[in-house]
Amino acid sequence: MMSRIENQPRVATAAIASPLMHGLVNAETAKEDKLKRRFETSAMRKLFSRFHHYVGRERRSLVLAALCMVGVAVMEVLRPWPLKLVFDGLIMPASPKDAATRWFTDVLGQGDLLLGTASLAILVIAVLGGAFAYGQAVLLAGAGRRVVTSIRLDLYRHIQCLSQSFHDNASAGDLLTRLTGDVRLVRDLLITSGIFMIGRALVLVGSIIVMALMDWRLTVVAVLVLPVLIWSTVTFSGRIKSAARRQRKTESRATHIMSENLESIRVIQAHARETYEAERFNRENMTSAEGELATTRLEATMDRTVEVLLALGTCAVLWFGVWRVRAGALTPGDLLVFTAYLAGMYKPVRKLASLTGRLAKATACGERVLAILDREPEICDRPNAASGEKIKGYVSFDDVSFGYVAGANVLDHATFSIGAGETVALFSPSGSGKSTIAHLLLRFYEPRSGVIRIDGRDIRDYRLSALRENVSVLLQEAVLFNTTIRENISYGRPDASEEEIIAAARAARAHEFICAMADGYDTVVGRRGTTLSGGQRQRIAIARAMIRRSPIVILDEPGTGLDAENEKAVLAALRDLSTDRTCIIITHDAEVARLAGRTLDISEGKVRERTSGNSSKRPAAE
Repeated sequence: MMSRIENQPRVATAAIASPLMHGLVNAETAKEDKLKRRFETSAMRKLFSRFHHYVGRERRSLVLAALCMVGVAVMEVLRPWPLKLVFDGLIMPASPKDAATRWFTDVLGQGDLLLGTASLAILVIAVLGGAFAYGQAVLLAGAGRRVVTSIRLDLYRHIQCLSQSFHDNASAGDLLTRLTGDVRLVRDLLITSGIFMIGRALVLVGSIIVMALMDWRLTVVAVLVLPVLIWSTVTFSGRIKSAARRQRKTESRATHIMSENLESIRVIQAHARETYEAERFNRENMTSAEGELATTRLEATMDRTVEVLLALGTCAVLWFGVWRVRAGALTPGDLLVFTAYLAGMYKPVRKLASLTGRLAKATACGERVLAILDREPEICDRPNAASGEKIKGYVSFDDVSFGYVAGANVLDHATFSIGAGETVALFSPSGSGKSTIAHLLLRFYEPRSGVIRIDGRDIRDYRLSALRENVSVLLQEAVLFNTTIRENISYGRPDASEEEIIAAARAARAHEFICAMADGYDTVVGRRGTTLSGGQRQRIAIARAMIRRSPIVILDEPGTGLDAENEKAVLAALRDLSTDRTCIIITHDAEVARLAGRTLDISEGKVRERTSGNSSKRPAAE
């Protein structure tokens, strides 16, 4: 009994608390929806503020497109009137007539001349409307194409300027998606949608004004559905944008897998992993398709909702309009024109609702583009940075520490120097940090502590472009472009003459095999130079490094993957390349290390001088 009494206040409290909690949850949900809408508006405002200068360059085309848009709107407003003349002036002559009908029947009569004039007017309105619509479409397409081209170019340039730390973690597939599909959808947001919305709004406002002049009571019935329509459209647009954002992410992952697999097709085929990779891609592809289907469902649901609401509005206007005709307040022709304007008013509303879904997707894509453009390069030029025109090549590392991840240093207070014109080998096991020294010298990364100097000057005091123009790099994997041998060699110096290209190829021991090819220096080497052997690719890369005439040369594992014959030719070319230049040879190959006059060893992040007796020994690979 006592337990029951004690429980009664708890039950009462729960009964009171339940609706209170329900109300609090609803209030919190409403608050979240309000904040979400505010965020969406803020995001769109940010996109326009960031991209408006691209649109400003197309001012002339957009002004002309706007004039064409006004012409289209005027033709839309005029389109129903010839039918009213025929209906009220010929088929069912109204009495009394409105002022416009009375004027035309007084001038043209109520016979074939009036019918012919009305028919001709329908044709003229259609031709003029089509001409204006064509001009608007062409002008907007041209402006949109130029805006997309400009944004894509700036985005591509910005991606190239971002530091290596960004590219280490970025997905190539995701970047390709942002450069292609995302930028195209931004065009809808900046160009197409703006003009289209203004044009549809003009038709809408013009239709409402004319309808109100004809019968304001019927117009009120027609517009009653608009608030509900706007509310449903705004609700769906937020959901569509969220779905579009998720779909673009999954599509980026699928694109990344495609890009990675196509680049690694030899490894995949060599390991017979085609089925596994196809299944892995299929999973991401299906996820992307499901995301796209979810977005399509939302868009279709919104379209159907809009159609039902517009049908309700049409039913109400038709019922009330017939009642007004029976009462003598409207003529049958007036009702015909009114229903035509109703269709003209609801059509832009339907289009605007459809456009909302596109805008939601375009906004999501615009945010993805801005996420890259807003990212600042971690490494950039200092104010008043030097040009580096007279660099001799004296290199020094003073107490330098660096690591790719926090808490793990690859170099730990490393200190060493290399004289101008000296050839030094960094001779140690793989993974000890040899290539890191090249990365730091090129300022791909910044050291955590210490200073790197060239000719006694902090390399951060040189412009990045000037610093890298004074360093020639021969990478461990000789990367060639899908173009001619001539263009691959001159990539190191685009203004090089034909004689200089041939001289560099001779010095790299590449001239003979190039001339033996059917097209000689005009031979296209294929993607990444796959039509050439490893030794041939390496010698063309050496020629590319030679033609730059840089005072500093970095050779990163130049003998990797070469047979004895090719290694001999490459080593001879490397001797010529390192002559009279500061040369840093990164290697764990004793034969290559013999090219150097001095050898440095890297162990546990420290750099130490290696004695000549040890320089011929091959370190154990990690």
